[in-house]
Amino acid sequence: MQQSNPILLTISNILDEIIKETDTLEIEYNSIFHANKAPSITIYNYLQRIAKYTHCSEQCFVIALIYLDRLQEKHTYLVLNSHCIHRFLLMSIMTAIKFQDDDYYKNEYYAKVGGVNLKEINVLEQEFLEYMDYQLFVDDQQYAIYEKKLQEFGEIEMP
Repeated sequence: MQQSNPILLTISNILDEIIKETDTLEIEYNSIFHANKAPSITIYNYLQRIAKYTHCSEQCFVIALIYLDRLQEKHTYLVLNSHCIHRFLLMSIMTAIKFQDDDYYKNEYYAKVGGVNLKEINVLEQEFLEYMDYQLFVDDQQYAIYEKKLQEFGEIEMP
């Protein structure tokens, strides 16, 4: 059994709280990230799966959270709910890995890890980058703010 990861648990707890609220809303706009049916895998288990198979740094998860916040700020009509959070997570983490880490895989591998096909992941990646206006750099100050908030929320120590 995989060991519990405090940062993944904290991020999943934050996202679970958001999803509880947004799942009750009636949504007028569905993006290509929205599935007809919410995946059965929990956010925490999905994050653990991504961490296990991508071997990415923990910083990528913090950056991915920053990307999700930026996405919500730029596109207020996009509602992160149980029908899209997994795809947005996959894209934000995959993008953070490619931007932050020295080693990364081909999209075909990320598609298998994330449970989507290659064509879909390529379309999702392009759409995600456009939503982000290709603004992927996270400065040290913003990263430190998010890291501190995660530590406070989950009472965890970052490496």
